[in-house]
Amino acid sequence: MERGGEEANAAPMNLPNLSGLSLKSQSTHAQWLQACGTRPDFKSWESNRAKDKHRLLHSVAETADNDEVEGGSYVSAYEQKDTDVLRNTQQYSVEHVVPRSHVNGNEPGEAEDDPLGWIEATRRANSQRSNSPLYLWCDPKGKIAIPGTKVYVDGELHYVPPFEQRARLARKWLFIRATYPGVSTPTDAQRRHAAEIVALAKYYPAAEAEIKVNEIYRKQLGWANPLLEANPEKWYDDDKWRASIFWSV
Repeated sequence: MERGGEEANAAPMNLPNLSGLSLKSQSTHAQWLQACGTRPDFKSWESNRAKDKHRLLHSVAETADNDEVEGGSYVSAYEQKDTDVLRNTQQYSVEHVVPRSHVNGNEPGEAEDDPLGWIEATRRANSQRSNSPLYLWCDPKGKIAIPGTKVYVDGELHYVPPFEQRARLARKWLFIRATYPGVSTPTDAQRRHAAEIVALAKYYPAAEAEIKVNEIYRKQLGWANPLLEANPEKWYDDDKWRASIFWSV
């Protein structure tokens, strides 16, 4: 019998069965992406028109907004204006929690295009913040950083959101950085306050509107922020997950 025939009739190789692969054997990043869901093929930011932004953010905010329940009002990130006011006065704009200039050249369809990293802000506040990094931790004891201003921390200007919105912003900020490794490294101040940012996001409760927005994304897009779903401690308490955000390892 020819050698080729011998190979053809040889017993098949015992390949490992991967169907039961446990999460523990996957990388932390792979586990995170699996928890996020199936990422939609988002348009590039430059391709989004007003109707796209409305569908992906403004209409979601309006659907989630419920002024009749505690914490149900969807308010803008910096001036804390109700979405109804923003709509009626045509003040609303899309704010990137991680500035577009910090994306570090990600391919189209990545960090800047993901609506889970967007939040409503007034045009005025959006302009005032510009591309400044966010001040996402509690004020030092005995000091107050005035919301809507910029302060130098570790030699770099940071934009100060209201304290009540910092945890909400931090959860989006952590989502984008955990999901898209190409985003630029956090500032020295953000890294120095890493434990405080994570603690604020972990322990400061999410409002009903924030949770509702995430539920809408999960239902409509099949894509959501695991920090607003069951057992977020799995991520907050994971050393590798935190390190991937603050130290890009």
